[in-house]
Amino acid sequence: MRRCKRILTAALMALLCVALFSGCAAIGLDSQALMSPPRQEGDQGKIQDLLAETTGGEVTLRYPSKGDYRSAIILRDITGDRTNDALALYQSGEENGGTVVSFMTQSQGTWSVIRSFTNPAVQVDRVCFADLDDDGAREVVIGWGNSSLNSCSACVYDYTQDGILEIPMEQGYRELGVTTLMDDAQEELFVVTMASDQVEAMAQIVRLSEGALQIADAVALDPTVIQYSQLLSGLISPGQKGVVLDGLKADSTMVTQLIYWDSEERALTAPYSDKASQAMNITSRSPAAAYTSRDIDSNSIIEFPIATSLPGTDNTSTDSTTYLMNWNQFDAGTQTPVRVMSTVNNTRDGFWFLFPETWRDRVTCRSETSTRSTTFYEWLEDDGTGVPAVGTAILRIQVFTREEWQANGKGYTKIAEQGGLVYGASIPEPNHELAPSISEVEESFHFLYTE
Repeated sequence: MRRCKRILTAALMALLCVALFSGCAAIGLDSQALMSPPRQEGDQGKIQDLLAETTGGEVTLRYPSKGDYRSAIILRDITGDRTNDALALYQSGEENGGTVVSFMTQSQGTWSVIRSFTNPAVQVDRVCFADLDDDGAREVVIGWGNSSLNSCSACVYDYTQDGILEIPMEQGYRELGVTTLMDDAQEELFVVTMASDQVEAMAQIVRLSEGALQIADAVALDPTVIQYSQLLSGLISPGQKGVVLDGLKADSTMVTQLIYWDSEERALTAPYSDKASQAMNITSRSPAAAYTSRDIDSNSIIEFPIATSLPGTDNTSTDSTTYLMNWNQFDAGTQTPVRVMSTVNNTRDGFWFLFPETWRDRVTCRSETSTRSTTFYEWLEDDGTGVPAVGTAILRIQVFTREEWQANGKGYTKIAEQGGLVYGASIPEPNHELAPSISEVEESFHFLYTE
């Protein structure tokens, strides 16, 4: 039962995550500038001084809300000379609601502005870097606006012999990432649009050629998805790269769409996005089981969840512990999911438990909010009267405060502790054929999120 520990986060919890921004100082604050640290030393401080000098001191730094780069001042090699240049995102007192990006370089320790551009957006969605034209140098990609409100546009900033050029993407996006899906392994933009009166729900591969952005290929997505929770790119099965896209429908159910490059067909394909899947997607899961995809077993392959109800329950339950989360890789050859492990997750108490194969169809689960207990029971197909029923309790996990643990922890073994809470396990019938050992319980218990 031993598996590598892994943090598993619920989809709706992921939407609430707050990132800490580093390396920035601002005179003013905005909704994306959660902290205003003091002036930094070194290059960061010099760049702040340059901004204050060029704008008259009235600067509000704008922080990207998504992506790997969350700072308003980012140090990267933009000009291709293998030394750090910089870009800064800010609003100055002279701008009327827009956001400025200034590209800077340094010579002998002195920073200077190469060129600045102003975008009408008041928010920055994300910043990423990709070699979109395969020239050996990575372009800067900035998503302007708020993708959660479906109001994002993107621009590519390309350093050329004529200086830095701004190349706008013709249409907006809802999700954006850098991938290498096609056979030539060249970096590309993976652009996701959501269905509206103006555009269809699509996934597109976009590249840069001769100074213009071009769509290399596209595939239709599920138009009934109204909000995306996350985009992950990487291996979806051994040797097969792809994109895993989790999203919510109007009824708050979550579905997963897979998009990958079919080398034989030489085209993007999305097996869970066709009309049949729109009507009945096998990845559809209720709000109580709305967990996002991830590399659950730490093997560098993204797994996506398929939720099933444990015995004696159905998909209307609001108790997250009544669902069995089956984590799957995708077999592109057979177009089918391949289950690698299953878990029971307790969203309220913040843990997940590796569900043994020997329990499948033989064990069910219930949780009690008032007592903060999660109990696994034997499931009886026949209680002796021809009626299925809950049988013997074989494992109980109880959450205690430290004071409660001291007073009422007798009969439980401490298996974990976090945030002032003690997690105890009790095995009521240790000789039962389905009962685990305490060591197995400890190995199977994992926190959904850590401090």
